[in-house]
Amino acid sequence: MSNSILRAPEAEWRIMSSNILFDKTLADRLPLIADYYRACGADIIGMQEVNKIGTSLFETLSDLYTPVATRHPEDKHCFTPILYRHDRFDAVESGSELYRMRGTDTKSMAWVILADRESGQKLALINSHGSLILKSYNLEATDAVEGEQWRVDNVRQMLEKKDELRAKYGASLPVFITGDFNSRQPRDSIMNMKKVLPDSATVAKLGATEGIDSFHRVPGRPCDEGNPIDFIFVTEDTVEVLTHNIPHDETALAISDHCPVYIDAKRK
Repeated sequence: MSNSILRAPEAEWRIMSSNILFDKTLADRLPLIADYYRACGADIIGMQEVNKIGTSLFETLSDLYTPVATRHPEDKHCFTPILYRHDRFDAVESGSELYRMRGTDTKSMAWVILADRESGQKLALINSHGSLILKSYNLEATDAVEGEQWRVDNVRQMLEKKDELRAKYGASLPVFITGDFNSRQPRDSIMNMKKVLPDSATVAKLGATEGIDSFHRVPGRPCDEGNPIDFIFVTEDTVEVLTHNIPHDETALAISDHCPVYIDAKRK
């Protein structure tokens, strides 16, 4: 494992986003994913592309993590659950919903309100898998045009949920938004999100991973140079990001076609 697994000094939370890829190799990769999660030690993990095979991770990791949003809104095969450390937090509220604009019933977001078991202070995490148009969808539409329009609305829906949770739990509620956005800057969807919430990579006090694509198409293949499609956004008024990491060592590359993304952060 990379030395980046070590937590940043003063870090209160480690937050991770992780797309696990629901292809025919998933069953074989599950032990690698579980081992990586244990080694990384994230407090909260927003997962994408979890199908029935992927849900076996919940039992494997049950000594550390409790899952929420564990059923797809329409009981389909792929969804976006969230894992949280049950020794640190209690879940106050959680849920999930399909995106209004999507090509398939696999694109959704989930959310959770967690309360620290010692202090009682709350935080929120919203987890997303962004809409996408592939040729196999056989739609009279393109990902570059209509797909990006869908993702712009995905971002709007996430920000509506952020506002809803802050209206209910207080304007000082720290909010993290994790996910595979299926888009990268300077596309409108990402830039619209950044107008409201900063990308953790741009505000990390002690350093960030830059210049690589988090998506590498095949587990084990090295990352190309470029911009990521996997992000963690934060409410800058309540969260101080210390470090941002897209680990791309051999172990991180092997677990999926997406590198995990994680940050160390603390409450302002």
